[in-house]
Parts: sequence; structure tokens; C-alpha cells
Amino acid sequence: MQKKKIIATIASLAIFFCASLFLNAQAVYQRANDYTINLARAFGRELFDLNGVPYLQPLVETINSTSNSGFFNRAYVPKNVEKPYFRVGLKGMLGFVRDDMKSYSPNMPNEPLDLSKLSQYINYKIDLNDPLNPKFVVTGIPDTAALILYAFKVYAHRGLETKLIKLPESAPTILGYDERAIYIPRYVLDSLVRSYPVIPIINKPLFDVLPDSLRATILMAVGQFPEYFTLPKGGNINSIIAGIPQLEIGSLYGTELLLRFIPPVYMGENIGDFSFWGLGLKHSLSQYFESPIDIAFQTVYQGTYLNNKVGVTNSELKALATIWDFNLEFGKRFEDIIDFYAGFSYELLSIKSDFTYYLPIETQAQLGLLEMIKIGELPNGQPIYRILPPDASRGFPGDTEPQKTKIKINDENFKFIFGLSRSFGPVTFFIDYSLSKFNILSGGIEFKF
Repeated sequence: MQKKKIIATIASLAIFFCASLFLNAQAVYQRANDYTINLARAFGRELFDLNGVPYLQPLVETINSTSNSGFFNRAYVPKNVEKPYFRVGLKGMLGFVRDDMKSYSPNMPNEPLDLSKLSQYINYKIDLNDPLNPKFVVTGIPDTAALILYAFKVYAHRGLETKLIKLPESAPTILGYDERAIYIPRYVLDSLVRSYPVIPIINKPLFDVLPDSLRATILMAVGQFPEYFTLPKGGNINSIIAGIPQLEIGSLYGTELLLRFIPPVYMGENIGDFSFWGLGLKHSLSQYFESPIDIAFQTVYQGTYLNNKVGVTNSELKALATIWDFNLEFGKRFEDIIDFYAGFSYELLSIKSDFTYYLPIETQAQLGLLEMIKIGELPNGQPIYRILPPDASRGFPGDTEPQKTKIKINDENFKFIFGLSRSFGPVTFFIDYSLSKFNILSGGIEFKF
């Protein structure tokens, strides 16, 4: 079922390591210093925060529409019955992914220079004792690591502004297929560090007036900083297929109860523990007045939970989704021929995810945290390297400090549903089509007793 493939791809997104174990490289990287490694971690986290939502948003829409289909195949609900009736069914859904849901415009951490904000990271004063030769005097640096991160984002902003750093025009969403990376040339960073910003009063680059020790630290961090940050790859998904069991119980005062449930089960290493449940009520409105058609209103509340450890870095994803669905339903019964039904639906989805993730394995290799070995050459003579698993005993521990972040995504959707059903005694077959941001063909079978 492709829904499993989607969930596995979410996990690949959250931990930012969805890339090949084979990397074309010019050289084996040396171990970077701690400032550079911590800078890469901070940059990777902000990169994830900037791109995680647009990458996931199409998935939100697909899950919203797919799992919120097949709630009804009739609008009729009897006002009262002598004894309860039960309908047990299996609902199948086929959704179609639009091309514009397969890509987004990526971004990277950057900030314009703000001298007032710079003063939070570096204490300084301007010495004007000699008006012809004013001096910029650094009196203290409260947090060197924070200063370097802020400076790096300022350099990134300047690089983007001057076109020295270029972002990919597009990157795949979780539904797309391709691979993109953000390229930050070291020579560009080095040039920006040495020339930007210029302090107006003294007319000198900030770098020139920093203490020698700090300048050495910045140059070392820039010289060892990874040039490539791989963006997550999509799952090349053109359609979504899902199947959900459902139970309906009725009727009391024209009201039916709906239940959906999949207990927590381990669904393999690519998915982990997954569960799904839903609860709904449908009430007949046409029972209160004369009407040539049946009219009903239905409210459904659903939830999903995922807990998984995935990938070579053993990163962890925990995600909880809640979905509200409100349906205004219409139906016309043609005895012994066919039943027509339609509806208007409003859906509201919320996903809360906790991610514990590590640097991409390519980034770990560029930082010297993982070992690379040569395994061959391309026809043009370019060497091909393979990234090995962590081996602390040989000085390649990998990324040992996972980052943690939370993402919350809210989405809403309006949907129009048109369908047909046909009963053969206690068995009913039905099929319908939903028009929305994500169109779905739904159908199934149910048994009444």
C-alpha cells in the first residue's frame, strides 16, 4: 500500500539523510574542528525548519483527502428502529497527485546585517580620541559560537543578495522525485568574511578589527564548513492508495455511529509502529420536514500515530495527526435500481511531529565524522567514494549529538463528493469521486446485519 511508502518517506524527510551511500568526491575530508561541526549542526537544523513545512505540505493535503474519504454512501438515516443494525465495510481510496504538488522553492538560513543585533554577540566601542584615525575596539565576546552562527547567516544573506550563492530554483516535495543540494562555495564565504561588512565610521571590514584568535577561528570554520547540504528526496508518488475498515451502528433518533480503527502494529523497519482510529456521528436533517431527497449532517474525528527509528543514523520520528471532518450529505433513493448521493465536506487537519535527527551522512563525511573509501572511478577518471558506517575506535564516530525540533502543520480543505451505490440484499457496493485540492476515487463494499 502506497500509504506505507509515504510514511517511510516522512521519516526520511525528518532526519535529512535521504541520499545515496555513494558520493562522488575529489578528496577524503579531514576531521573538522568543534566550532565547524556545531555550526553545521545549527545550520542543518535551521535548514530543516525552513524547508520542512513546504516539503511536507502536499503530504498533509493528500492524507487529509485520502483518509477523509468513504465516510458515507447514503444520506438516509431511519428515525428509529426496533433493534440496532450494523454495517461492516471496507473502504478503498485512490487519489491522484497534481504536478504542482511535487516541487517547492527551497530556502536557506540567512539574515541581513543588523548592527544592533550584532552587539548582542560582540561587545565593542568606537574610540574617537583621534578623529582622523577612529578605532573599533572589541571589549568582549559573550558567546563565540553564537557570534559565528550569526555571522555565517549574515554572510549567507550577502551571498544570496549578490548572487554569489544560488539556491536551486526548485526542490522535490515528499511526492516528487529528484535530488537537489544547496551549494555554498568555500571561496565565496572566505571572500565575504574578509570584505563584509564594512564598519562605516572606521571604513574597514569588521574582520580586520576582530581579535586574532577570533579571526583564526572564523577562517578555520569557513575553511572546513561543508559545501553541500543535500535536500530530501521525494518518493516519486503519482497516486495514493489506501484501505480502511469501517463499522456503522444505527439508528437512534435518526443518528448513526461510525467507527474506524487500526490497532498499533509494527509494520516493518521502514514504517515502525503505526495506528489509526476514527469516530463519527451522522444525524438525519430531512426527518424534520418534507423533502424529496434525504439530507444528513455528519461529524467525524480521526487520529493517526507513528513512532519509528529509521536509517543508518537511527534517527527517530514521532508524529500525531488529528483530523476533523464535517459533511453535509444529500441522497436520492431509487428502489431496486440505484442510489445517488452527494456531499459537501470541510476538513481540518493538524499534525504535531517531534523529530530527533542527525546530520546527513554526506555532511558527516565532509566534516570528517565518517570515513570514505575509494571504490572505483568514473569513465572521466573522477574517483568514487563510499561512506562507511560509524567506527569510533578508528576515529570516525559519526554525528553523536542529535538535534531535536518540533513541527506543527495545519491545513484545511473543501471537498465535493458525487457517488452511486447499489444494494443486493444485505450487501452494498458503492463508488464516488471527490473534487478538491487532491481528487480521489473512492469505492468499497459493506455488509448489513
